Amino acid sequence: MNLLRTLLLQSLFAGTVLAQHTVEVSSFGFSDGVHPTFSFFFEGTDAKYVESYWRDELKKISASVSNKKEVIGHGALVPQVSGDTVRVYVKAEQRKNSPNLTAHVAIMTTAGFVSPTSEAPVFESAKAFVQQRSTAIRRQLAEQELSLAERGLSKLKKELSDLERDKERDEANIEKSKQRAAEAVQDQERTRVEADELGPRITALQSELGTTPDKEGSKELSALIRDKDRAQTQNRKAHEEEVSMNKKVEELTQAIKKNVQDQANKSAEIAKQETLVASLREKLSSIR
Repeated sequence: MNLLRTLLLQSLFAGTVLAQHTVEVSSFGFSDGVHPTFSFFFEGTDAKYVESYWRDELKKISASVSNKKEVIGHGALVPQVSGDTVRVYVKAEQRKNSPNLTAHVAIMTTAGFVSPTSEAPVFESAKAFVQQRSTAIRRQLAEQELSLAERGLSKLKKELSDLERDKERDEANIEKSKQRAAEAVQDQERTRVEADELGPRITALQSELGTTPDKEGSKELSALIRDKDRAQTQNRKAHEEEVSMNKKVEELTQAIKKNVQDQANKSAEIAKQETLVASLREKLSSIR
């Protein structure tokens, strides 16, 4: 997630500085030669995405579309450029591992490729045709970028909410553990007293019964010994419970300490992500 936000920020600020938001006149070497083009610079995308967009657009207005070395719309109807059909070439130029690219669009009419030497109305109409679709791609990319950032923000907020719930749960468990530790201390005292009281009674009964106790006496003595053993076992378990609960309180206290720091870190991440989302919203709204 951190890497994703870093990349988004880099893309955003790089785009602010470098992005060419209007069509420029250029030229490009297509498979059948170098032709004058209208170029547009995109940030944060790849050649496949841009060419795919143009291919889909050309399919709407062309008799056929080929997609070998470049995208070509054959017999395309672009009435604002020409009353006859035109041929539209599209190729995205991107360096390896670069997040930016330049898309080149060439338009060939019956009078040849549209260039600055073409009739002014034809040239301006062709330029507007490319500008409109390039702006639409840029808006689509910005929408995707914003959606990704908003999902990231929602995820961070959920993670913070989970941390808050964890802290509340741990605090409640600390209180429960303290209560159980206190009850264990009470059980220790109760069972100690019970065992201490049974000891003299057992000794007295043993003396009274002598070496040949009768059946009833033996039964009573066994019951007293059993009760004392049970009290001593309960006493030992109460000590163990107290130790266990105190240890749990210590562990939960440390968990809460870490949770508080995690919440602070998460809040800082949210603040950065909110700044990113606001910037991307502003970027999107500026695309006309």
